[in-house]
Amino acid sequence: MRGPGGAAGGMAITYQRQETSKKRLFIDWKHPVPLGEEKLDLQSVIKELRSGDQRPLLILRDCENCKGRDDAILSRSLNNDQVYLATHWFHCVKLDRRVIEPTHPWHALFSQEKPPHLIVATWDGKFIDPFDGRQTQRTLMLSLNRVLKKEYKLDAKRALSKWLRVLSKFDAIDGRLIELKRQLEHATLKYGKSHRKTSKLQKNVSQKERELKLAIAAEKKLMNLILRRAPKQKTEADFDAEAADLVKPNGGSGLLDKIRKKEVPAAKKSSKPQDTIPQDKGR
Repeated sequence: MRGPGGAAGGMAITYQRQETSKKRLFIDWKHPVPLGEEKLDLQSVIKELRSGDQRPLLILRDCENCKGRDDAILSRSLNNDQVYLATHWFHCVKLDRRVIEPTHPWHALFSQEKPPHLIVATWDGKFIDPFDGRQTQRTLMLSLNRVLKKEYKLDAKRALSKWLRVLSKFDAIDGRLIELKRQLEHATLKYGKSHRKTSKLQKNVSQKERELKLAIAAEKKLMNLILRRAPKQKTEADFDAEAADLVKPNGGSGLLDKIRKKEVPAAKKSSKPQDTIPQDKGR
């Protein structure tokens, strides 16, 4: 990964992501298969592809040249971190190259004279942005952000910028942890676990690990952009209202009646004498 600037003399600075950041830099591809052999219309194809996921769709069609690689979405010359991160807000689907065959159940999505290689679409398929796989990263990011704005309540572009800064924080913490753990191992071998220097290093390691946990918690919060179609979370008042609807005015049925019916058998059961465990007479 190239850094934002260059070193003296024009040499590019190479920056390597650390372990925690690397775990975020991937595309979580799903590989669905048609539920049947019958050809579907476009909306039915979209419905099958999203498979209950409420996020927008990112669809990649495999081809003879790609052979399973992500060349149609990732740049070979630019840093792809922002692309990787943005895809986590999408339901990412990678399809078999046979979808371009006229008899394929999902052919409706690729029925054009020049079938798209990559598709960015809203959850319902009402907005579809097709690409031939040779688009620039800037063009792709504009499309991803456009769809994210349609589908989420919070600003994905702003969240993405913050997320990249969080990755840099991960890298700083991970780098420091590597050094501290190296020093701790050396001190333990040289002075023992109970030595003052060893104890201090252990405290420093624990502090950095706490910082990492806090950074991960902050990341989780900023990732939640809130889908526009997300179901409303029930409040305590909602549950109280539902309970009130079940309790009828005459008091003879509804929720209270159900509670009474559950209590009666329990009371009867408790009135029976308890079985006793026979004592061993030999003791």
